[in-house]
Amino acid sequence: MEYSSEVVRRCDAPRRVGELPRATPGLSSGEAEDRSLQVWVRFELQVQDGVIQTVRFEAFGCPHTVAAADLTAERLEGQPVNAARRVDAKELMRELEVPIEKLGKLLKIEDAAAACVSGTATRT
Repeated sequence: MEYSSEVVRRCDAPRRVGELPRATPGLSSGEAEDRSLQVWVRFELQVQDGVIQTVRFEAFGCPHTVAAADLTAERLEGQPVNAARRVDAKELMRELEVPIEKLGKLLKIEDAAAACVSGTATRT
């Protein structure tokens, strides 16, 4: 499968992969998975005064999943906490040139980000 240069760059060297320390003030996390698609994504947000200060992620899936999670983490930093509810899988798909058949995996990124705010995780 061909990958865009942005997917290759983000997959080879994701900048926000990992976990935040458990004692981080304002820590919120959310995850989503779909075993039939072989995808799992977890985001951790550090929120202070309603603003997302720091984001880390962990992901199991294809290079498109890792790249989209990294891009999402980057974009959420510095945004109001409700931005986590507005992650758009189709926008990620267009920007990273992800084929339509991978949309289901990117929808789990939406779910995991939103779960950070709602306190629920989506599992299939």
